[in-house]
Amino acid sequence: MITDNQITEIGRFNQPHGIKGELNALIDEGVALDELSCIVLDMDGIYVPFFMTGLRQRGAMLYLVSIDGITDEQKAATLANKTIYALADEVEQEEDTDGDDGFYAEDFIGFTIQSADGNLKGTITDIDDATDNVLFIVTTDNSDKKYLIPVADEFITAIDVDNRSLTVDLPEGLLEI
Repeated sequence: MITDNQITEIGRFNQPHGIKGELNALIDEGVALDELSCIVLDMDGIYVPFFMTGLRQRGAMLYLVSIDGITDEQKAATLANKTIYALADEVEQEEDTDGDDGFYAEDFIGFTIQSADGNLKGTITDIDDATDNVLFIVTTDNSDKKYLIPVADEFITAIDVDNRSLTVDLPEGLLEI
């Protein structure tokens, strides 16, 4: 049985990605996810190991993770928003030595987002990078309505990394599209 003192928190799962069971995972900086024998999740109060069968990096700290036995979107959804742990003796926190302090669009998945005029309040649940114009996929707090918001410096007015929130100033009519 895995106990609290044998694990360390390394990140969090966000929403499933696609229909084949992949999950978006936001992993703490310096964690070598590809070197872990397994990841550990709290399943109803019991720490359970899960074995990764695939791993693709999407940003500085965002990965797409495939897990053994999770083969469709419905199974993946049961793991969404769960904290990810690793066996403490396998995790080595590394210093970031590349000097790149920039953000990738994927790094904002899980951030809350609100517009300066108050017309938008929600959570960035994914990104759409299928075209040259990368978009945040935003699910509103008061409904399951989704918006596509361009990832553009000119629209982002404030970033609060500590509180994981973004403020945007959107062109008039964008939310009606």
